[in-house]
Amino acid sequence: MLKSLSFFLKSILIGVIISSVILLLVPDLRKGSGLPLTLFTEQESSKKLSLNPAVNAAGPAVVNIYSQSIERSGYNRRQPIERTSLGSGVIMTSNGYILTCYHVIANAKLILVGLQDGRLEEAQIVGYDPITDLAVLNVSVENLHPIPQLDDPKTLVGDVVLALGNPYNLGQTVTKGIVSRISNNELNNYFDYIQTDAALNEGNSGGALIDSEGFLIGINNANFKTRISRSRVESVDGVSFAVPYNLAKKVMGEIIATGKVTRGALGFVGQQAGLTSAGILVTSVVKGSPAELGGLQVSDLILSVNNIPAISIRDTLDYIADTTPGNTVTFEVNRDGTMLKLDMIVAELQ
Repeated sequence: MLKSLSFFLKSILIGVIISSVILLLVPDLRKGSGLPLTLFTEQESSKKLSLNPAVNAAGPAVVNIYSQSIERSGYNRRQPIERTSLGSGVIMTSNGYILTCYHVIANAKLILVGLQDGRLEEAQIVGYDPITDLAVLNVSVENLHPIPQLDDPKTLVGDVVLALGNPYNLGQTVTKGIVSRISNNELNNYFDYIQTDAALNEGNSGGALIDSEGFLIGINNANFKTRISRSRVESVDGVSFAVPYNLAKKVMGEIIATGKVTRGALGFVGQQAGLTSAGILVTSVVKGSPAELGGLQVSDLILSVNNIPAISIRDTLDYIADTTPGNTVTFEVNRDGTMLKLDMIVAELQ
């Protein structure tokens, strides 16, 4: 009898302990909602991070570009050589305007655009701009997918970016990186590239650089190359460049409107005066240029242009480039302590 009672009490105690543990581990039971059905089923892993939505949004707008050109060999200029170039492009508008790199289609006699839906269409050159290495093409086809665009992508260093293109004619390929640098990299006098560590290879030129939401932030141009000998140039991994979206769109708009990009020029070279003094120090003046005709001299310190302080050489050159040729600009300069005002007629950059 005692053994039976002892067994009964132990069973009750074990049951209470097990029940307490279950209530502790399964909070839903304490709320009276019952045992969850998923308790004994296989649990899904936490949601994975994927940039697939961005690729799906932008991918259909990135095209393959094949161009054929005729070149003459340096050894036998009488014998023409047919060359086929490979590149990428970005559909910018629903009526068929495509941005790509100028070097992809330079001297082309035939340009074919491969759409992501399998169509292969002949494209016409609308115009190009060698300074930004951009070109605008047009295809007369329907049902095009323009790439998602924002008026201002607000690109920042550290942003995750994706490069879409057709490297080595493998088909559309995506590489990932971050924005490494945007500020002055001294690779161009007229604008700053977006520097990224997303891998670019032959065929990526002219493709899209997009953000993590699929919006276009730049047109891929090239990866950095360094000369390691007289006859050998080597690409540097992790250093690639793209033309910023705002500039690319501006260039495209001007090319569509006029067939080219017109920039103002004066014909001088300068550099920042230094950390201790403001202004631009003139280091060279082109003979016969508007700058020379206006009286600008080497060692002049440019203080302002049209009363706008000359704080940055890049901003000053941008201002001159945006000035319509034929207009007059006034420089305020310091020449050996003497303040002068010089008028110059802006010419067209050739």
